[in-house]
Amino acid sequence: MAKDNREALRPYVADMAAVEKHILEAIERQRKDDDIQQFPDAAQWVGRVEGVLRRHVDNLEGHLNNFDGGGVAGTVKEALTGVLGTVAGLYDKVRKDTASRALRDDYTALSLAAISYTMLHTTALGLSQGTTAEIALSNLKDLTPLLVELSQLLPKVVLKELSFEGYDVATQVGEQAARNTHEAWQPENLRSGVGAAGSGSLGSGSTGGSFNR
Repeated sequence: MAKDNREALRPYVADMAAVEKHILEAIERQRKDDDIQQFPDAAQWVGRVEGVLRRHVDNLEGHLNNFDGGGVAGTVKEALTGVLGTVAGLYDKVRKDTASRALRDDYTALSLAAISYTMLHTTALGLSQGTTAEIALSNLKDLTPLLVELSQLLPKVVLKELSFEGYDVATQVGEQAARNTHEAWQPENLRSGVGAAGSGSLGSGSTGGSFNR
């Protein structure tokens, strides 16, 4: 007896709803956070993300109602269970982070959601389930500009925080840092394979630094 292609997608859709709901809970806390409020652009970005995620969760839960075994409490697949665990690890409710670290965690969480939507879209296409494929792609298209915007916003937040800490900071280089980051992602700068262009690791003499400032 052939497996039901449509029913096969239900657990994955439920998982995506659970993942985005978890991110949404963290974003809601950030919106009220004093550190985030010090940066109006960041606070506005967090507010937009909150609206997008809430809409996604509502749409996914509505879509699940069209499945026989629908509901976010449905069977959870191991692949996205791992993603949910990673997101939970990022958003430690006890830990008090600076705005830049909180936004860094947002970037990581939304990137996980984005690649998970890529997987869901591909799976739905492969199983000839157009409606789910369209929802996954639409939600992915909502997330990608938010990620790009955050990559442009974060350098300014980092520099401002350094100035708050009393360092003599050239805050005007925020635009330069954002531009350099953007250029790093351009197709002509992408390399195929590990260690291409002669170097892929941070060995001796590297100025890679630490991501845990």
